[in-house]
Amino acid sequence: MHILWLTENYPPRRGGMAQACDRIVSNLRQAGTNIDVVSLNSSGQLIKSVQQQNGRLILAPASDNPGHVLNCLFNYLEDPGGRQQYDCVVAFGGYLPILALPVFKSWLGTRAVTMLRGNDFDLGVFMPQRRAMLADALKASDVTCVLSGDLYKKVAKLYPEAKLQVIANGIDNTGWRCDGSDYQAAAAWRQQHAGDDRLLIGIIGQLKEKKGVTFFLENVVRAGLHDRFRFLLIGDVETQVQEWLDARAEKLAIIQMPFLDRFELLRWYPACDFVALPSHYDGMPNVLLEAGALGIPVIAARTGGINEVLKQSQHALTFWPGNSENCREALWHAAGLKPEERTKTGETLKKHITENFNSACETSRYLELFNSLNPQ
Repeated sequence: MHILWLTENYPPRRGGMAQACDRIVSNLRQAGTNIDVVSLNSSGQLIKSVQQQNGRLILAPASDNPGHVLNCLFNYLEDPGGRQQYDCVVAFGGYLPILALPVFKSWLGTRAVTMLRGNDFDLGVFMPQRRAMLADALKASDVTCVLSGDLYKKVAKLYPEAKLQVIANGIDNTGWRCDGSDYQAAAAWRQQHAGDDRLLIGIIGQLKEKKGVTFFLENVVRAGLHDRFRFLLIGDVETQVQEWLDARAEKLAIIQMPFLDRFELLRWYPACDFVALPSHYDGMPNVLLEAGALGIPVIAARTGGINEVLKQSQHALTFWPGNSENCREALWHAAGLKPEERTKTGETLKKHITENFNSACETSRYLELFNSLNPQ
Protein backbone atom coordinates (compact mmCIF):
# COMPACT_ATOMS: atom_id res chain seq x y z
CA MET A 1 0.00 0.00 0.00
CA HIS A 2 1.43 3.37 -1.06
CA ILE A 3 -0.36 6.42 0.37
CA LEU A 4 -0.13 10.11 -0.53
CA TRP A 5 -0.88 11.90 2.75
CA LEU A 6 -1.86 15.58 2.50
CA THR A 7 -1.67 17.67 5.66
CA GLU A 8 -1.19 21.20 6.95
CA ASN A 9 -0.29 19.87 10.40
CA TYR A 10 3.01 18.05 10.69
CA PRO A 11 6.13 18.61 12.81
CA PRO A 12 7.84 20.97 13.30
CA ARG A 13 4.43 22.65 13.37
CA ARG A 14 3.07 22.73 16.92
CA GLY A 15 -0.22 21.60 18.34
CA GLY A 16 -2.33 18.51 18.84
CA MET A 17 -3.14 17.92 15.18
CA ALA A 18 0.54 17.87 14.23
CA GLN A 19 1.24 15.43 17.07
CA ALA A 20 -1.61 13.17 16.01
CA CYS A 21 -0.56 13.24 12.36
CA ASP A 22 3.03 12.37 13.25
CA ARG A 23 1.91 9.54 15.55
CA ILE A 24 -0.45 7.95 13.03
CA VAL A 25 1.97 8.21 10.11
CA SER A 26 4.94 6.92 12.14
CA ASN A 27 3.01 3.92 13.45
CA LEU A 28 1.65 3.02 10.01
CA ARG A 29 5.14 3.26 8.52
CA GLN A 30 6.53 1.03 11.26
CA ALA A 31 3.83 -1.47 10.35
CA GLY A 32 5.15 -1.52 6.77
CA THR A 33 2.89 1.00 5.01
CA ASN A 34 4.61 3.32 2.53
CA ILE A 35 3.48 6.91 3.07
CA ASP A 36 4.59 10.07 1.29
CA VAL A 37 3.59 12.98 3.54
CA VAL A 38 2.97 16.33 1.85
CA SER A 39 3.38 19.10 4.43
CA LEU A 40 1.49 22.07 2.99
CA ASN A 41 2.82 24.79 5.25
CA SER A 42 6.55 25.01 4.69
CA SER A 43 8.41 28.21 3.95
CA GLY A 44 10.46 28.86 0.84
CA GLN A 45 9.59 28.95 -2.84
CA LEU A 46 10.40 25.45 -4.07
CA ILE A 47 8.90 22.04 -3.37
CA LYS A 48 11.45 19.59 -2.02
CA SER A 49 11.42 16.12 -0.54
CA VAL A 50 13.33 14.27 2.16
CA GLN A 51 13.62 10.49 2.12
CA GLN A 52 12.40 8.83 5.31
CA GLN A 53 11.81 5.26 6.40
CA ASN A 54 8.95 3.83 4.33
CA GLY A 55 8.21 7.08 2.54
CA ARG A 56 9.10 10.67 1.83
CA LEU A 57 8.38 14.01 3.46
CA ILE A 58 7.45 16.44 0.70
CA LEU A 59 7.69 20.07 1.81
CA ALA A 60 5.34 22.27 -0.21
CA PRO A 61 5.31 26.05 0.34
CA ALA A 62 1.93 27.51 1.21
CA SER A 63 0.66 30.84 -0.09
CA ASP A 64 -2.55 32.85 -0.34
CA ASN A 65 -3.16 31.31 -3.78
CA PRO A 66 -4.30 27.71 -3.16
CA GLY A 67 -4.82 26.99 -6.85
CA HIS A 68 -1.21 27.84 -7.63
CA VAL A 69 0.09 25.79 -4.69
CA LEU A 70 -1.86 22.67 -5.62
CA ASN A 71 -1.12 22.90 -9.35
CA CYS A 72 2.60 23.13 -8.60
CA LEU A 73 2.32 20.21 -6.18
CA PHE A 74 0.59 18.06 -8.79
CA ASN A 75 3.30 18.91 -11.34
CA TYR A 76 5.91 17.81 -8.81
CA LEU A 77 4.12 14.52 -8.13
CA GLU A 78 3.73 13.77 -11.85
CA ASP A 79 7.32 14.62 -12.80
CA PRO A 80 8.59 11.52 -14.68
CA GLY A 81 11.89 11.80 -12.81
CA GLY A 82 10.30 10.89 -9.48
CA ARG A 83 6.73 9.86 -10.15
CA GLN A 84 5.21 7.32 -7.75
CA GLN A 85 2.20 5.08 -8.15
CA TYR A 86 -0.21 5.71 -5.28
CA ASP A 87 -3.03 3.48 -4.09
CA CYS A 88 -4.75 6.05 -1.89
CA VAL A 89 -4.74 9.78 -1.18
CA VAL A 90 -5.49 10.96 2.38
CA ALA A 91 -6.65 14.42 3.43
CA PHE A 92 -5.67 14.82 7.06
CA GLY A 93 -7.92 17.77 7.82
CA GLY A 94 -7.15 21.37 6.97
CA TYR A 95 -8.17 23.65 4.12
CA LEU A 96 -5.77 22.70 1.32
CA PRO A 97 -5.87 18.90 1.83
CA ILE A 98 -9.67 18.81 1.75
CA LEU A 99 -9.74 21.15 -1.24
CA ALA A 100 -7.23 18.99 -3.12
CA LEU A 101 -8.61 15.54 -2.32
CA PRO A 102 -11.38 15.15 -4.96
CA VAL A 103 -9.15 16.47 -7.74
CA PHE A 104 -6.06 14.50 -6.80
CA LYS A 105 -8.11 11.32 -6.42
CA SER A 106 -9.38 11.72 -9.96
CA TRP A 107 -6.09 12.78 -11.56
CA LEU A 108 -4.00 10.15 -9.77
CA GLY A 109 -6.59 7.39 -10.17
CA THR A 110 -6.56 6.34 -6.52
CA ARG A 111 -8.90 5.61 -3.62
CA ALA A 112 -9.45 8.45 -1.14
CA VAL A 113 -9.83 8.87 2.62
CA THR A 114 -10.76 12.07 4.44
CA MET A 115 -9.81 12.34 8.11
CA LEU A 116 -11.89 15.09 9.67
CA ARG A 117 -9.96 16.98 12.32
CA GLY A 118 -10.14 20.21 14.29
CA ASN A 119 -12.45 22.77 12.80
CA ASP A 120 -13.01 20.99 9.46
CA PHE A 121 -16.60 20.20 10.37
CA ASP A 122 -17.42 22.20 13.51
CA LEU A 123 -16.71 25.55 11.87
CA GLY A 124 -16.60 24.51 8.22
CA VAL A 125 -20.30 23.67 7.99
CA PHE A 126 -21.17 27.25 8.94
CA MET A 127 -18.93 28.83 6.28
CA PRO A 128 -20.55 28.59 2.81
CA GLN A 129 -17.37 28.13 0.78
CA ARG A 130 -15.87 25.59 3.14
CA ARG A 131 -19.15 23.68 3.46
CA ALA A 132 -19.27 23.20 -0.32
CA MET A 133 -15.63 22.12 -0.32
CA LEU A 134 -16.29 19.68 2.52
CA ALA A 135 -19.26 18.21 0.67
CA ASP A 136 -17.07 17.61 -2.40
CA ALA A 137 -14.44 15.83 -0.31
CA LEU A 138 -16.94 13.61 1.51
CA LYS A 139 -18.60 12.66 -1.77
CA ALA A 140 -15.24 11.75 -3.31
CA SER A 141 -14.01 9.81 -0.27
CA ASP A 142 -14.23 6.05 -0.17
CA VAL A 143 -14.16 6.42 3.62
CA THR A 144 -14.37 9.45 5.91
CA CYS A 145 -12.81 8.95 9.34
CA VAL A 146 -14.13 10.80 12.39
CA LEU A 147 -12.87 10.74 15.97
CA SER A 148 -16.12 10.21 17.85
CA GLY A 149 -19.64 8.86 17.68
CA ASP A 150 -20.88 12.39 18.32
CA LEU A 151 -19.26 13.68 15.13
CA TYR A 152 -20.37 10.55 13.26
CA LYS A 153 -24.01 11.40 14.00
CA LYS A 154 -23.63 15.04 12.97
CA VAL A 155 -21.89 14.23 9.69
CA ALA A 156 -24.30 11.39 8.87
CA LYS A 157 -27.35 13.61 9.33
CA LEU A 158 -25.97 16.35 7.10
CA TYR A 159 -24.32 14.06 4.54
CA PRO A 160 -26.27 10.76 4.61
CA GLU A 161 -24.37 9.39 1.61
CA ALA A 162 -20.97 9.73 3.31
CA LYS A 163 -19.22 6.45 4.14
CA LEU A 164 -18.17 7.05 7.74
CA GLN A 165 -15.97 5.22 10.19
CA VAL A 166 -15.04 6.11 13.78
CA ILE A 167 -11.36 5.69 14.64
CA ALA A 168 -10.47 7.29 17.95
CA ASN A 169 -7.13 8.83 18.83
CA GLY A 170 -4.71 6.67 20.77
CA ILE A 171 -1.70 7.12 23.03
CA ASP A 172 1.48 5.08 23.39
CA ASN A 173 1.11 3.79 26.93
CA THR A 174 4.62 2.35 27.08
CA GLY A 175 6.38 5.54 25.99
CA TRP A 176 4.15 8.00 27.85
CA ARG A 177 4.98 7.87 31.54
CA CYS A 178 6.63 9.98 34.23
CA ASP A 179 9.85 8.85 35.89
CA GLY A 180 11.10 9.72 39.36
CA SER A 181 12.80 12.92 38.24
CA ASP A 182 9.55 14.18 36.68
CA TYR A 183 7.66 13.68 39.93
CA GLN A 184 10.47 15.31 41.92
CA ALA A 185 10.56 18.33 39.60
CA ALA A 186 6.77 18.69 39.79
CA ALA A 187 6.78 18.50 43.58
CA ALA A 188 9.62 21.01 43.89
CA TRP A 189 7.95 23.48 41.54
CA ARG A 190 4.66 23.16 43.34
CA GLN A 191 6.27 23.68 46.73
CA GLN A 192 7.91 26.86 45.46
CA HIS A 193 5.08 28.33 43.37
CA ALA A 194 1.87 26.75 44.67
CA GLY A 195 2.63 25.69 48.20
CA ASP A 196 -0.70 26.65 49.79
CA ASP A 197 -3.74 24.41 50.11
CA ARG A 198 -5.34 25.45 46.81
CA LEU A 199 -5.99 22.71 44.28
CA LEU A 200 -4.06 23.16 41.03
CA ILE A 201 -5.94 22.87 37.74
CA GLY A 202 -3.92 22.64 34.53
CA ILE A 203 -5.28 24.03 31.25
CA ILE A 204 -2.91 22.94 28.50
CA GLY A 205 -2.71 23.43 24.73
CA GLN A 206 -3.89 26.07 22.28
CA LEU A 207 -5.69 28.42 24.67
CA LYS A 208 -8.33 30.03 22.50
CA GLU A 209 -11.99 30.94 22.80
CA LYS A 210 -13.29 27.64 21.37
CA LYS A 211 -11.45 25.86 24.20
CA GLY A 212 -13.76 27.53 26.73
CA VAL A 213 -10.97 28.97 28.88
CA THR A 214 -12.69 32.24 29.78
CA PHE A 215 -16.06 30.48 30.21
CA PHE A 216 -14.50 28.04 32.67
CA LEU A 217 -12.62 30.63 34.70
CA GLU A 218 -15.64 32.94 34.81
CA ASN A 219 -17.63 30.12 36.38
CA VAL A 220 -14.88 29.53 38.93
CA VAL A 221 -15.47 33.10 40.09
CA ARG A 222 -19.27 32.78 39.94
CA ALA A 223 -19.07 29.57 41.98
CA GLY A 224 -17.09 31.40 44.67
CA LEU A 225 -14.16 29.02 44.21
CA HIS A 226 -11.46 31.48 43.13
CA ASP A 227 -9.82 31.06 46.55
CA ARG A 228 -10.01 27.26 46.32
CA PHE A 229 -8.20 26.78 43.00
CA ARG A 230 -4.97 27.87 41.38
CA PHE A 231 -4.53 27.56 37.61
CA LEU A 232 -1.54 26.53 35.52
CA LEU A 233 -1.99 27.63 31.91
CA ILE A 234 0.52 26.15 29.46
CA GLY A 235 0.41 27.01 25.76
CA ASP A 236 -0.14 29.70 23.16
CA VAL A 237 -2.85 32.12 24.25
CA GLU A 238 -5.27 33.83 21.86
CA THR A 239 -5.11 37.63 22.15
CA GLN A 240 -8.66 38.12 23.39
CA VAL A 241 -8.21 35.35 25.96
CA GLN A 242 -5.01 36.98 27.22
CA GLU A 243 -6.77 40.33 27.55
CA TRP A 244 -9.49 38.65 29.61
CA LEU A 245 -6.89 37.01 31.85
CA ASP A 246 -5.00 40.28 32.34
CA ALA A 247 -8.19 42.04 33.41
CA ARG A 248 -8.73 39.46 36.18
CA ALA A 249 -5.16 38.99 37.33
CA GLU A 250 -5.96 40.14 40.86
CA LYS A 251 -9.05 37.94 41.19
CA LEU A 252 -7.72 34.62 39.95
CA ALA A 253 -4.49 32.83 40.92
CA ILE A 254 -3.03 32.07 37.49
CA ILE A 255 0.46 30.94 36.50
CA GLN A 256 1.21 31.04 32.77
CA MET A 257 3.82 29.07 30.87
CA PRO A 258 4.67 29.16 27.15
CA PHE A 259 3.96 26.29 24.78
CA LEU A 260 5.90 23.14 25.70
CA ASP A 261 6.64 19.98 23.76
CA ARG A 262 4.51 17.07 24.94
CA PHE A 263 7.45 15.27 26.57
CA GLU A 264 8.44 18.47 28.37
CA LEU A 265 4.96 18.34 29.90
CA LEU A 266 5.81 15.15 31.78
CA ARG A 267 7.19 17.20 34.66
CA TRP A 268 4.19 19.54 34.69
CA TYR A 269 1.26 17.14 34.51
CA PRO A 270 2.08 15.59 37.93
CA ALA A 271 1.96 19.04 39.53
CA CYS A 272 -1.76 19.23 38.71
CA ASP A 273 -4.61 17.92 40.84
CA PHE A 274 -6.89 18.16 37.80
CA VAL A 275 -6.63 19.00 34.12
CA ALA A 276 -9.49 21.00 32.59
CA LEU A 277 -10.91 20.68 29.06
CA PRO A 278 -13.89 23.07 28.99
CA SER A 279 -14.17 23.23 25.17
CA HIS A 280 -17.34 24.51 23.51
CA TYR A 281 -16.67 21.99 20.73
CA ASP A 282 -13.75 19.65 20.17
CA GLY A 283 -12.56 16.41 18.64
CA MET A 284 -10.53 14.11 20.85
CA PRO A 285 -7.80 16.26 22.42
CA ASN A 286 -4.40 14.70 23.00
CA VAL A 287 -4.30 16.43 26.38
CA LEU A 288 -7.28 14.32 27.48
CA LEU A 289 -5.44 11.08 26.75
CA GLU A 290 -2.11 12.37 28.06
CA ALA A 291 -3.50 13.50 31.41
CA GLY A 292 -5.73 10.46 31.80
CA ALA A 293 -2.94 8.02 30.96
CA LEU A 294 -0.94 9.54 33.83
CA GLY A 295 -3.84 9.09 36.25
CA ILE A 296 -4.80 12.76 36.50
CA PRO A 297 -8.56 13.36 36.82
CA VAL A 298 -10.15 15.59 34.19
CA ILE A 299 -12.81 18.30 34.50
CA ALA A 300 -14.33 18.61 31.05
CA ALA A 301 -17.19 19.54 28.78
CA ARG A 302 -19.11 16.57 27.39
CA THR A 303 -18.41 17.30 23.74
CA GLY A 304 -16.99 15.29 20.85
CA GLY A 305 -14.58 12.54 21.78
CA ILE A 306 -14.23 13.85 25.34
CA ASN A 307 -17.65 12.46 26.15
CA GLU A 308 -16.63 9.01 24.92
CA VAL A 309 -13.36 8.81 26.82
CA LEU A 310 -14.81 9.93 30.15
CA LYS A 311 -16.91 7.02 31.39
CA GLN A 312 -20.18 7.37 33.26
CA SER A 313 -18.31 7.09 36.55
CA GLN A 314 -16.42 10.28 35.65
CA HIS A 315 -19.49 12.34 34.75
CA ALA A 316 -19.68 14.22 38.06
CA LEU A 317 -16.60 16.10 36.82
CA THR A 318 -18.16 16.92 33.45
CA PHE A 319 -20.70 19.42 32.17
CA TRP A 320 -22.71 20.18 29.07
CA PRO A 321 -20.66 22.55 26.86
CA GLY A 322 -21.55 26.16 27.59
CA ASN A 323 -23.87 25.29 30.50
CA SER A 324 -22.73 27.52 33.37
CA GLU A 325 -24.78 25.78 36.05
CA ASN A 326 -23.43 22.36 35.02
CA CYS A 327 -19.91 23.75 35.00
CA ARG A 328 -20.20 25.15 38.51
CA GLU A 329 -21.61 21.82 39.75
CA ALA A 330 -18.57 20.03 38.32
CA LEU A 331 -16.26 22.56 39.97
CA TRP A 332 -17.97 22.18 43.35
CA HIS A 333 -17.67 18.41 43.02
CA ALA A 334 -13.95 18.69 42.21
CA ALA A 335 -13.38 21.02 45.15
CA GLY A 336 -15.08 18.56 47.50
CA LEU A 337 -13.17 15.41 46.53
CA LYS A 338 -10.83 13.99 49.14
CA PRO A 339 -7.24 13.23 48.03
CA GLU A 340 -7.90 9.48 47.97
CA GLU A 341 -11.05 10.06 45.88
CA ARG A 342 -9.06 12.13 43.36
CA THR A 343 -6.49 9.36 43.16
CA LYS A 344 -9.15 6.68 42.62
CA THR A 345 -10.85 8.77 39.92
CA GLY A 346 -7.53 9.27 38.14
CA GLU A 347 -6.59 5.59 38.32
CA THR A 348 -9.98 4.55 36.93
CA LEU A 349 -9.49 6.90 33.98
CA LYS A 350 -5.93 5.65 33.46
CA LYS A 351 -7.09 2.02 33.27
CA HIS A 352 -9.85 2.92 30.82
CA ILE A 353 -7.50 4.81 28.49
CA THR A 354 -4.78 2.16 28.70
CA GLU A 355 -7.21 -0.56 27.66
CA ASN A 356 -9.35 1.27 25.10
CA PHE A 357 -7.46 4.26 23.69
CA ASN A 358 -3.95 3.02 23.08
CA SER A 359 -2.00 3.70 19.89
CA ALA A 360 -1.79 -0.01 19.03
CA CYS A 361 -5.60 -0.13 18.68
CA GLU A 362 -5.55 3.10 16.67
CA THR A 363 -2.91 1.78 14.26
CA SER A 364 -4.69 -1.56 13.88
CA ARG A 365 -7.92 0.20 12.91
CA TYR A 366 -6.17 2.31 10.26
CA LEU A 367 -4.35 -0.70 8.85
CA GLU A 368 -7.65 -2.55 8.61
CA LEU A 369 -9.18 0.43 6.82
CA PHE A 370 -6.41 0.84 4.24
CA ASN A 371 -6.17 -2.90 3.61
CA SER A 372 -9.90 -2.98 2.90
CA LEU A 373 -9.38 -0.34 0.19
CA ASN A 374 -6.58 -2.31 -1.43
CA PRO A 375 -7.53 -6.01 -1.31
CA GLN A 376 -4.79 -8.30 -2.56
